Amino acid sequence: MPDLQIIVALILIVVLLLLALLLRHQVAVKLALSAIRPKPISYGAVLTQEVNRNHVDPALMDLKYEKLFLKNKRGQELTARLYLAPSQTDRYILFLHAYNYPWVGVLKYLPMLRDLGFNILVPDQQAQGESQGDFITFGALESDDSLEWLGEIRRYAQLSGFERARIGVMGESMGAVTALLTMAKANSPSVKMEDKPLFCVADCPFSNFDSLMELRAEKHGGKNALRLLPLVKSIIKSRSGADMDEVNTVKAAAAIRVPVLLFHGTDDPLVPASMSQEIAAANPNIKLCLIEGAKHINCYATDPKEYRRQFVELLKQVQFENETSEEFAVYL
Repeated sequence: MPDLQIIVALILIVVLLLLALLLRHQVAVKLALSAIRPKPISYGAVLTQEVNRNHVDPALMDLKYEKLFLKNKRGQELTARLYLAPSQTDRYILFLHAYNYPWVGVLKYLPMLRDLGFNILVPDQQAQGESQGDFITFGALESDDSLEWLGEIRRYAQLSGFERARIGVMGESMGAVTALLTMAKANSPSVKMEDKPLFCVADCPFSNFDSLMELRAEKHGGKNALRLLPLVKSIIKSRSGADMDEVNTVKAAAAIRVPVLLFHGTDDPLVPASMSQEIAAANPNIKLCLIEGAKHINCYATDPKEYRRQFVELLKQVQFENETSEEFAVYL
């Protein structure tokens, strides 16, 4: 009889342990999916936020653009909008939008960028806006798509009568992270020399995925959830194919070989300016401009004159000359 009681007790312990593991896994799945598959936001909702946060003129929605399409290596059909400069040019900005914040976020920058003589290509990143996909991966896979968009820009420039395109990559928030990851990946020999970007502007990026999750946990009182982070990342990888350990802008920044300008608001409540300071410290080619009083993706609206001044200073460092050997020397 005592032996039977011991056996029953052991079975109960095993069952409880299995239930605890199952519950742990279910919680981790919920956390993973809430990060990579949030409820989609409409263009109208983004515009409302931009009007309220950044005083964007809704009339900019009517600015003429062309639609470009790309089928990425994962078989997803991606959509982008191309805004042309007032005069024909081979200078382009690949603009990458924020997390679950498709396309419309670029509007506040368009007057400045077009006035500076750039065409601007704005993709809806995967699983956002009009682009296909199931998951948002914080730049891990989106940066691969960005490399493909660089090739599309070059082909468009050639069809417009230019030998090649001279491209800078710009992004805000998750788009800034994607931009920095893209710049590092552009060092790869698999990226054609004529597709390699010449500069980067990153507005309020975070330093890495783990730190972002820790920040969210602190803000929402879920510090215990951090114990699940390794499992959450494993689930994300199994569902989406994305390795979240690759979402590390400090590591990416150290590998970038061209001029980079970071913007960050001192009053950013979502991503602290210290994260951009950490990124800037990784590479002497990176300059950080802190905008006093600016909140998240709010630097340009807070101080547009200083934003433009810093942007122009960055462009003075960029090799736009026709002597391609000088432009590409940093990649050799």
